Parts: sequence; C-alpha cells; structure tokens
Amino acid sequence: MLMNWKIVVPLLAVAFIVTSADGIPGGVVDADMNDPATRDALQFAVAENNKRTNDMYVWQVAKVVKAQEQVVAGMKYIFTVQMARTLCRKGGVKDCAVHPAPAETYQCIFEVWSRPWMGASQLIKNVCQP
Repeated sequence: MLMNWKIVVPLLAVAFIVTSADGIPGGVVDADMNDPATRDALQFAVAENNKRTNDMYVWQVAKVVKAQEQVVAGMKYIFTVQMARTLCRKGGVKDCAVHPAPAETYQCIFEVWSRPWMGASQLIKNVCQP
C-alpha cells in the first residue's frame, strides 16, 4: 500500500527540523531572551505573579538566572529569576524600574505554557522563595 506523499513529506520535514535543531524532540533547551516570544512569556509570568501576591508594591525581574523552553502542545517556557521589589504601588505606573539597591529580593521559578495560535498563555508553575 502506498502512503500519501502529501502527508508523509511534510511530516518528515517537521521531524527533521525538530531533531536537527536541538537533538531531542520535545527536550528542554536554553531560550533566547532576545526572542520577543520569550520576553513576552516572562512579562506574562511577572504580571501574573504580581496579581497573586498580597504585597501592595510591584515586583520586577532583577536578574534572569536561567531561561529555557520546551516544545509541547505549544511552547513551555521555564524561567528562574531573581525578583526585586519596586517603589511603585500596584495599580499605578505600568513601567516601573527595580530600585537600584533593592531591600527585598527573592528567587522564583515560573513555567508558562504558551499557545499563540489560540491567543492563550497560562502560568502553570509559580514557586518563589527568599
């Protein structure tokens, strides 16, 4: 029985691209923080984290320790970041800088599941500790 070449060729092309790019399909690889999608995912995670805290001040990323991504049904981004408190109150200024010498910092691990074709992002892991 002959397979339909219109189906087989695109599937083989996708498999080749995925395996040649990173070696392991679906494996976790380092993410490029210059990629707008990666930056958007981190910005989404920070905004969600700020919504979930009881602190009246906004927290921002002081340092990206590690940024990774994984192809799933969409893209999963995994960020390890140092967060620092800003001088801006929630609900105030949208673009708020980290204080030059933050009094309070903590480390967070965020995992964001992004499905851009659906216009959907979800914070699936939000673990922070001093």
